[in-house]
Amino acid sequence: MLSEMSAADREKWNKKYSQQRPTDVQPDLWLIEACETIASMTTDGEPRNRALDIACGLGHNSVWLAQHGWDVNGVDVSSTGLSLARQRATELRGTVNWLEADLDDWLPAEDSYDLAIVFRFLDRSTVPRVINAGLRSGGWLIYETFAASQLDRPDSHIRNPAFTLAPDELPKLFPDFDVISFREDTFKDRTVQRMLARRQ
Repeated sequence: MLSEMSAADREKWNKKYSQQRPTDVQPDLWLIEACETIASMTTDGEPRNRALDIACGLGHNSVWLAQHGWDVNGVDVSSTGLSLARQRATELRGTVNWLEADLDDWLPAEDSYDLAIVFRFLDRSTVPRVINAGLRSGGWLIYETFAASQLDRPDSHIRNPAFTLAPDELPKLFPDFDVISFREDTFKDRTVQRMLARRQ
């Protein structure tokens, strides 16, 4: 049973996603770039097939991973988002296992993933807990979410500083990971921190 806060989150995201068309959503460029780096650093004998997309939303990144050979679980609290994601995956012939779950009380099977990805979602306790449970030693983490300087943008939809990262904060949330790439980037529509890291 969902907590009152989780139920409110689900209602909020269901309303947001009901106003979107999944055909408009493309995979994030950081996902593509980071996966190219992973491919260049991975030997033929290393496992590279199971991926977890945390707070997957409309599932655009899950579908892209599935199209590129990954066995993907996409997890999100929004039933509406997952329904649209399922529809889009069918259209694009990408097979994804969609999981409707409240991340506050959900954990993946231990050491069961070779890759975890997170885009535009920040929960400083929940996300590290889920990743540390599910990602195997040597597994990869691709993360992108909003930097604190997002709040200075006149076009920012974020008002609460708790939903943004302080300078250089993202690597500190994952002290047991080797950081391969980390930077803060400013784009036309957002300012974000991006990280590719590997679990020790």
